[in-house]
Amino acid sequence: MPTDILSLAGITFDAFSTPRRVPFGGNQMMVVHKLPGGSRVIDTLGPDDDDIAFEGQFFGADAYASATALDGIRAAGQVVPLIFGGQTRQVVIAKFSPRINRYPNWVEYFVVCTVSQNPALGDLTLSAGGGIDDLVGGDMATSVTASQGVPSDPATALAQGTIPL
Repeated sequence: MPTDILSLAGITFDAFSTPRRVPFGGNQMMVVHKLPGGSRVIDTLGPDDDDIAFEGQFFGADAYASATALDGIRAAGQVVPLIFGGQTRQVVIAKFSPRINRYPNWVEYFVVCTVSQNPALGDLTLSAGGGIDDLVGGDMATSVTASQGVPSDPATALAQGTIPL
C-alpha cells in the first residue's frame, strides 16, 4: 500500500500542507503511418510523462520558510526528487507560485514539476554506452571494417566476387 507522504526536494509536506490530489501519467510518443487501404503502422517512441501539478497550503511557523525554499529551488533549476504515493520521480520545478495569506503562518501554493526521470519505467536510454553519437560511431566503424580489402575498381571487385551480382 502506498504511503501518504509527499516530499519535494527534501521538503516534507505535513498532513495539512499535502494537496488533495497529485496527478501523474502521460502519453506514449508515437508516429502513425497511414497506409493505403486503411492500414496503419505505428512506431512507438517511448513514454512522455505529463507535468505533475498540484496545489495546497502551508500553515504553521515554517510556512514562509518552506515556500521560499521551494521558490529558491525553482529559481536554481535543479533536478530534485519528488516522492508521493509510494512513487519517486526526478523533477525540475517548472513553476512555483506562493500566495501569502497571513504572514508568515499561512501560504497557499501552486507547483508544476516537469519529470526528468521516472525510475518506475526503468532505463530507457538508447544504449549502455551513451546516446546517438555512440550508435553512429559504431556504425561508421563497422562500415570502415567491412570496406577494407574491397577493391576500388568495380571490374576487379566483380572478378574477385567481393560484390555480389
